[in-house]
Amino acid sequence: MIILALGWTSLLLAADSWATPQYDGRIVGGQVTDIRNFPYQASIQLNGQHICGGAIIGDYFILTAAHCFEEPWSELDYSVRLGSTEHATGGELLSLHQIIRHGAYNPQTHDNDLALLLLNARLNYTEELQAVPLVTAQDALTSDTLLHVSGWGFQSEHGDEGVSAALRFVDVAHVEPGICRRAYTKVLPITQRMLCAASDGHDSCQGDSGGPLVGYQPGSTQGKLYGIVSWGLGCAKREYPGVYTSVASFRTWIDAQLGAWGWNTLLAGWSGLQRLS
Repeated sequence: MIILALGWTSLLLAADSWATPQYDGRIVGGQVTDIRNFPYQASIQLNGQHICGGAIIGDYFILTAAHCFEEPWSELDYSVRLGSTEHATGGELLSLHQIIRHGAYNPQTHDNDLALLLLNARLNYTEELQAVPLVTAQDALTSDTLLHVSGWGFQSEHGDEGVSAALRFVDVAHVEPGICRRAYTKVLPITQRMLCAASDGHDSCQGDSGGPLVGYQPGSTQGKLYGIVSWGLGCAKREYPGVYTSVASFRTWIDAQLGAWGWNTLLAGWSGLQRLS
């Protein structure tokens, strides 16, 4: 079996390049939705093209996957669209002040696959634009947790139709760590900083990388961000669950980064480049 490391550049490849299995940022088997149902959803764009998803977690911050950002591109090449059901139009298109990748991110194993984006504008919350609360170590992930993953990614593994024009989502179920480790035992290690989720015929796919996995506990109407779409083998393959970066494992790092950017620091560091549209 040939395994290829995957970055967002796979979105630029021709459809016939998908003949071999690949690690992917992996919405298959889902349905179209409205941004008002997922107001925390972000579209990460490179030179105006959607490449990854993300989640609004604060007035200035988007949480996403580290593997969405590759050399030689810099903050000036990326933008984020928020508050729109379509990734190509509507809502607000914002520029970036800084990309903060986790210092221990390993592109070979996909461990520590997360990044924070510091925006060049303070967000104004609306019905279409809201932050999602972060999960804590006390928020246990069980088989009763209702999980949604959302994004504009490919609707099939081969991606003949390209990324979805409209936002889509699927329901997935938590997969126990032991089961997931056995599934990937000959592929890559599933670390304590990862979690797995799957459902027959449902999965995230190319273009969903960095997107939010949000969970609801039984009887609760308040969703929390449990995971970040990271990697997997194929899309919606029964034997290979989707693998997500575990947000609970990185709360200390996330909180420290958010706390480091006080109001005075933000004002001093802003370039003056604000909303792009």
